[in-house]
Amino acid sequence: MHPGVDEALESIVAAVEQDIAPHVENEYAASMCRTVAQMLRSVRVRVAEELPTLVADNAELRELLTAHADRLADRSALDAAVRASAERTAPSLEELYADAEALRAALTTLIEAVPDSTDPTRKAAREYLRHSLDRERPWMVDAFTGPRR
Repeated sequence: MHPGVDEALESIVAAVEQDIAPHVENEYAASMCRTVAQMLRSVRVRVAEELPTLVADNAELRELLTAHADRLADRSALDAAVRASAERTAPSLEELYADAEALRAALTTLIEAVPDSTDPTRKAAREYLRHSLDRERPWMVDAFTGPRR
């Protein structure tokens, strides 16, 4: 459908920066215009990147949880979260969020079950978290490329 979300957000950013901000004389209001444009840039990148990012993130987390599930005395919640997430063939964004929440809760349980920070399970969890933050970077850091507030 045209215009798409990307084009709509870019049009809003352009309107704020080119049509509104140049006419704002109040310093605080001008600062808010720059902030709004930056936030919209972030949303634009997030809309484009979030679905594939969550798919990759959940897949990596399922793999980690499956590989280290034997560390838990009761792994029923972990197994249920992994199974529910893996069964989705074309998940919606809301389902991916729900899966991510359940998988991360299972990860928290797993981390708490292994108190030794040098344990391979804890190392794998830290590596997953590093990858997860790297995947989120485009909309958390890289999208902020325009004028600063």
